[in-house]
Amino acid sequence: MNKLNKKNTIKEFGDQFKFHNKIDNYWGSLDMLKDIVDPFDLNLIKDKTICEMGIGSGRILKNLSKFKPKKIYAVEPSESINIAKENNKNSESEIIFKNIPGQDMQFSDEFDYVFSLGVIHHIPEANLVCEKIFKSLKNNGKFVIWLYGKEGNGLYLFIFDNLRKITKFFPDKVLDVISFILNIFLSVYIFLCNYISLPLRKYMLNVLKKCSFEKRKYIIFDQLNPSYSKYYLKDEVKSLLTNSGFKNIQIVNRHGYSWTAIAEKNK
Repeated sequence: MNKLNKKNTIKEFGDQFKFHNKIDNYWGSLDMLKDIVDPFDLNLIKDKTICEMGIGSGRILKNLSKFKPKKIYAVEPSESINIAKENNKNSESEIIFKNIPGQDMQFSDEFDYVFSLGVIHHIPEANLVCEKIFKSLKNNGKFVIWLYGKEGNGLYLFIFDNLRKITKFFPDKVLDVISFILNIFLSVYIFLCNYISLPLRKYMLNVLKKCSFEKRKYIIFDQLNPSYSKYYLKDEVKSLLTNSGFKNIQIVNRHGYSWTAIAEKNK
């Protein structure tokens, strides 16, 4: 991807989080964070130096700080870093904000843990970013990553990948209206999942059902807006981490929709 497209991708998310800046409800909850990173034990980050790569509006950052890490480096390339600062202004943890893309990280043996949740699948240079994260970790440090999954999502990808080819060009206000309309259909679909074994049923009932109508609309918006989204096969997740130098890689399927991986830097 050329530099112009990189810039556009960053601007897309910066604008998106300015449009959807609230981090409340189940979507912004500690329970959802625990669900995303499971089986990683968040208590391990207490008194540690950690990093979140791609903080967006700061919802994950806010919940990570509840576990009292010694210091948090918060990396975000877009203007949404200002929203994240506002959403975390009362944090008890020391937060150091870095307005840079993951590709430009220059840390070395700095962190005990790095988190990147829902970010890497929007970066074409995923290998480079993971290599930077590997370098930034202390020996025996761990990287916790969450990525969109491809297995079992054929129908979903057929619909949204084709929609995104058009909707990624729409202004945010127009896309918000489209997301509202699609959310009505999603609400009906979630209701039917209570009684029928439909595609993505587990994800619908265990995640989306717990979110408010407003947050589900945002999640739809988030699927239709990006210029670049990659859905990873399990083997691709393993290759991404292995090729970046990581070992002792644990990959877990999250509700039949995505992958959570925990990987270790072990020289």
